[in-house]
Amino acid sequence: MVRTSRAAKVAWMVAWLIVFYLVARVVSAHAGEVPPAEAQAFQQVFQKVAPSVVAIRAQGRDAMSGSQTRIIERGSGVLISRDGLVLTAAYLVHGMDEISVEFPGGVKVSARVVTSEPAAADLALLQLDRVPLGSIVSPMADSNTVQVRDKVLIVGAPSYSLSVGSISARWAPNTAYRTMPLAEFFQADATIDASNSGGPMFNLKGEVIGIVSHNIATDARSNRQGFVVTSNTAKQLLLEKRSAWSGIAQGPCSATAISARSC
Repeated sequence: MVRTSRAAKVAWMVAWLIVFYLVARVVSAHAGEVPPAEAQAFQQVFQKVAPSVVAIRAQGRDAMSGSQTRIIERGSGVLISRDGLVLTAAYLVHGMDEISVEFPGGVKVSARVVTSEPAAADLALLQLDRVPLGSIVSPMADSNTVQVRDKVLIVGAPSYSLSVGSISARWAPNTAYRTMPLAEFFQADATIDASNSGGPMFNLKGEVIGIVSHNIATDARSNRQGFVVTSNTAKQLLLEKRSAWSGIAQGPCSATAISARSC
């Protein structure tokens, strides 16, 4: 038991060293694009939130097409509660047989889908089999407080890529993408790539304000503008639904508790 505990501590020390290295590399890359004060603010937020961002690898059959061909999907997610809830994009995990979640430092944990909205909003909620020692949780913000021109960060794993930008618009449900009628979107000028897919968008407080959808971000219509499903959409479609199904509304990890950082 002592040996296992020490090994876990060493793994997390290595993870933190990796995060610090990535912070320095990312900020250096963006140094010529933003004022020094903003660069420092981005560095501090990235350092705070990066340990909560996880890499997701899912294997299975393509449930959407009905094909029997085995496929592998890779993307990102974010740990939003101490009991092991991970928020990601539905297309990565919906209908998959095996889901693996990798934390900074290389710790891998199996997960299962609790609930998902593959058509209505491209969102999914995972439950980890266990939560690694020292895991960092990122709280979910009230996305109604986000304003156009607010600065944002998008973080992807396992490379821990960082993209910074600003909110350029907010789209009400059934306006920007009628194929996802229940989703409210933020439109942002932060660059979105494959590693960001399913990953979180943060405000400068280090709170999750949205989840990236690869299907939307790579659409020709986006024109270098990323479309991100808002955190309030995720709360309404995934967390509140889960509370109703499992009777945890008065428990420690209801949608309200997660938002209040008490979970």
